[in-house]
Amino acid sequence: MNRSTALVRTAILFAIVATILAPAGQSVGAPKTHSKSIYLALGDSYSAGEGLGPFLSGSGSCDRSSKSYPEIVAHHFGDLTLKFLACSGATIAQIDQQVSSLPSRTLRHVEITTVTAGGNDLPLFGLITACVGAVNSTTSPTIKYLPGVSGPTLCANAISGAAQLLGADINPVTGDVTIPMGALIFPLSKPSPFETRLSALYLHILHSEGAVKNREAGPRLLVVQYPSLTGSPGVGACLLSATPLPSVGTTTTVGISAPLYPAFRNANAYALRDINNYVQLETSVVAETLRRDGYLDVSLVPSDVGFAPLNCATGTSPDINGLILADAAPAIESGSFHPTAVGQVVLASSVLAAWRRATR
Repeated sequence: MNRSTALVRTAILFAIVATILAPAGQSVGAPKTHSKSIYLALGDSYSAGEGLGPFLSGSGSCDRSSKSYPEIVAHHFGDLTLKFLACSGATIAQIDQQVSSLPSRTLRHVEITTVTAGGNDLPLFGLITACVGAVNSTTSPTIKYLPGVSGPTLCANAISGAAQLLGADINPVTGDVTIPMGALIFPLSKPSPFETRLSALYLHILHSEGAVKNREAGPRLLVVQYPSLTGSPGVGACLLSATPLPSVGTTTTVGISAPLYPAFRNANAYALRDINNYVQLETSVVAETLRRDGYLDVSLVPSDVGFAPLNCATGTSPDINGLILADAAPAIESGSFHPTAVGQVVLASSVLAAWRRATR
């Protein structure tokens, strides 16, 4: 996508949201609210709006942003009170505690809940950190890892741990992420640890809010998937930023000439993309299984509709950040691989569309 096309796309997105937001709370598909009706926003950094400071007063290390998709959705549903509990770094268990922290009188007034969960259990950010290296082009045959941050062993161990949590494994010959024999299609023959944790979380939310099986009249739970982080790596390395890495130096190292750019090695890029796909699939499976079990107030929000993943050839995307180095390089900023302000608009649009579909 060239710069002019990206600018036009961004302008169109903000125009759409401006239309959605006026007048707030009165558009078609808005919830039927009563006094003290609540929109409960749970989740981790993807819900909080990590990387989009300055952050809201009182959010502390949770880094909640006014540019996050819950804030945009809440503005649309102007008659609802936003209870914004999403917190950067939160695991599934910690998101479960977000629910437990609320008194029953608050939960009785919840009308909509959104949640994005699971990335910190893998953890996605740890995978990225362990696997990132540097190359001078997408076709570089070698990769230089960042001292003290990443390396082949660190990366392999991180991928293997995440794959096993997802009920998968690593092919020792190819390095590909695979699923066990006898379970080559979803749903898996038995729920993975990841699916089990998600299911327990969603059930806790539903039960806490008084959901009743086989009755689509309770609080709506919208499960927001993580978007795809990168596009296809192709045959070479996957660039993670269009900005060179000054911390790596400008001298030729392990056969790579300067300038050096952050990247995933080809095999690692495919493995990480597989893990990303598994998270999306298993989140979908859990939500659909709950609906089949009679929890009709659960809806899935697919986050890839209109969301542009990082382009492996250019290291850029209008919707998601690539690698961002801290001033004290080679430390990696927490806003890396998180949605941009435009990306949060795309996620908000997906949430609003899912709400309309669910309430027709």
